[in-house]
Amino acid sequence: MKETIIATGTVTYAIKGRDLLKRAGFSARIARDFGGSGCGYGIAVSGDVGRAVELLRKAGIKLYEIKEQ
Repeated sequence: MKETIIATGTVTYAIKGRDLLKRAGFSARIARDFGGSGCGYGIAVSGDVGRAVELLRKAGIKLYEIKEQ
């Protein structure tokens, strides 16, 4: 299954976002986002990326970029 990296504003946002998505039933992990925007960390997520982004934004997690791998 392909993963999508969602770049966050800080590593703290990446950790909070990963935990939020896991509680919501997503497969999510912290990923080092080389060459991307933000702090260099992001959340690698599988599944409905649109829903994941919606949950993260509602939680106030700042997102910089969304990249499919």
